[in-house]
Amino acid sequence: MGRERVHAVVIGASIAGLCAARVLSDFYERVTVIERDPLPTSSANRSAVPQGRHLHLLAARGADEFATLFPGLLEDMVAAGVPILEDQPRSLHFAAAGHVLGIPTDPDLWGQPFTTYIPSRPHLEWQIRRRTAGIDNVTITAGSVSAPQYDAAAERVSGVHVDPVDRGDTGFLATDLVVDATGRGTRLPVWLSQWGFQRPPEATVDVGITYATHDVDIPEGLLEEKMVIAGASRNTSQGLGMLQYEHGGWVVTTFGIARAPAPRSFADMCELADAITPPHVAAALRKGQPVGELANHSYPTSRWRRYDKLKRFPAGIVPLGDAVASFNPTYGQGMTMTAIQAANLRRVLESGTGDLAGEFNRATAKTTFPVWTMNAVGDHTLQQARGAAPRWYKPVGELFDQFLGAAESDPVLAEWFLRRLSLLDSLYMVPPARIVGRTVRHNLRCWWAEKRGSTTQFPIPA
Repeated sequence: MGRERVHAVVIGASIAGLCAARVLSDFYERVTVIERDPLPTSSANRSAVPQGRHLHLLAARGADEFATLFPGLLEDMVAAGVPILEDQPRSLHFAAAGHVLGIPTDPDLWGQPFTTYIPSRPHLEWQIRRRTAGIDNVTITAGSVSAPQYDAAAERVSGVHVDPVDRGDTGFLATDLVVDATGRGTRLPVWLSQWGFQRPPEATVDVGITYATHDVDIPEGLLEEKMVIAGASRNTSQGLGMLQYEHGGWVVTTFGIARAPAPRSFADMCELADAITPPHVAAALRKGQPVGELANHSYPTSRWRRYDKLKRFPAGIVPLGDAVASFNPTYGQGMTMTAIQAANLRRVLESGTGDLAGEFNRATAKTTFPVWTMNAVGDHTLQQARGAAPRWYKPVGELFDQFLGAAESDPVLAEWFLRRLSLLDSLYMVPPARIVGRTVRHNLRCWWAEKRGSTTQFPIPA
C-alpha cells in the first residue's frame, strides 16, 4: 500500500485538473486545486484557455466518461440548452479527409444510435467546475505553484510552494500527491531534471495547424444540421467546422494544416464554405451575421511526453491531460482522452499500489498509444504533416483512404468510422474482418460498375 492519503494538490483548474480533483476526492481527506487564472462564475471564456473560443467536440465516449465522473452533468447541460444529436442522419454532415460519409437519410437504417452532446468549451468547463467546487473536501484556490518540494532522501514530492495572487508572501502546502494538470506548458520535465531525473522522451508530429474562429448568428430554419464538419485532406489544406451551441448561435472554426494559413476574415470563411460544404450550408453561412472579433490560434505540434519510458520517476507526483499528451485538435478527441486518463487514475488508486506514479504513467501510455498512432498515420498520410514517419504509415493510410472512400456510400462503414472516431467501441481504429470484407466487396462492386460504364447502384450486402 502507498502512503496515507491525507492531502492531494492539483495544479491547474483546467478540465483535466477538475476531473483529477473529482477522482481524488474519493480517496483523499482533502483536495486543493490551485489555479492562477481568475475563474468566471458563469460560462465564459478564460484568458488561460486561448483555444476556448474555438470549436470543441465532445466525443460520445467523452460524454459517457464525464457522466460517470459527474452524475447528472449531461441532463443539466441539456436543460441549459446544450444541443444533442440523437437523429444523426438529419443533424450531421461529416466529411473526413475529403470523403463525405454516407450517413443514411432513413433513421431506421442507423444501426447502433448514440447521442452526441454539443456544449461549448466554456460551458462544459463551467458545468464541471461548479460540480467540483461543490464537493465537500475539495477547495479551489487562487495562486501560482512556483515549484513542488522534492525530498531527495525519500525520492518523492512532499509539497508545493504557492504564490498567492492576493498577497505577497509564499505559502507551502504539504501533500501526499501532486497532479500536474498545467497543460502543454507543463514544467514537469524541467523539475525532473532539477531533481536529478531524466526528462521524458517525446513523440511529436509537426501538424502546423492555424485556426480562425467567428461566432455567427444564422437565421433559424436555414439549417437542419447542428454539426457540420468538413476536414482538410491531401487535396485541400483547409477545413471547416460549424457547431450550434447552447446559446443558439453558431461557432464557425476554419483551419489550415501543414502551416497553410487559416481564412483571415468572415468573407474568406464563406468562400471556404462554398468550396467544401454542401451548397445549402454555405448559403446559410452567408446569410449569417458574424458576432464579435475573429479569434486566431495556432497549434504547431502534437506532443506525447513518454513518462512511461523513464526507469526512475519520483513518487508523489503525476501528470494528467495535455501535460502528458496533446492530440491533433481537428480530430476532436482531446477532452475525451483527458476523461479516460481520469478513469485510469481512479483504477490505479483503487488498486492500492505502492507505485502509484509508475502504474498511472503506464496506464496512460496504454490508452494513449492507439489513438496517438492512428492520429499520426492520418496526420502524415492524409493531412500533410511534415517530418519523418515510419514506412508503414503510408500503406496503412492508403488502406484507410480506401475505407473512407467506401464509407461515402455505405452507411454501415460510415457508422463504424464515426463510432471509432468517437472512441466508443474501442480506442483502436483497426477494422475487424467483417468490416474489411465489406469494404473490399463494396469497392470491387464500384470498380466493376465503373469499368462497365454502369451507373447502377448495387445493393450492399448486410
